[in-house]
Amino acid sequence: MSRVEDAGGAQAAARRHLVSQFGANKLKQVSFSRAWYTVGAQRDVWEVEGDLVVKKGWFGKEELHFRFQIDPETGRVIAYET
Repeated sequence: MSRVEDAGGAQAAARRHLVSQFGANKLKQVSFSRAWYTVGAQRDVWEVEGDLVVKKGWFGKEELHFRFQIDPETGRVIAYET
C-alpha cells in the first residue's frame, strides 16, 4: 500500500480493492463517477464512487454501485458501501 496523492490514486486503490474482493476474471467493468478529498474531524479520507459489472455464472452479470472511503496515508479502503 502507498500514499494516495490525488483522485487518480484513489481510483487505483478502489480498483485494487474491487479486484481483491471479486477476482480479476469476474470483474468485467468499473466506472468511476466521482472522487473527492474530505477533511474530517478524526481523519481525512479520499471518497470514491462508481459502478461495476461482475460476471455471474456462465452468461449472467450483476451491476452494483459502490462508494469507498480510502485512507490517504496507506491507500487502504477503510469504509465502503456496495
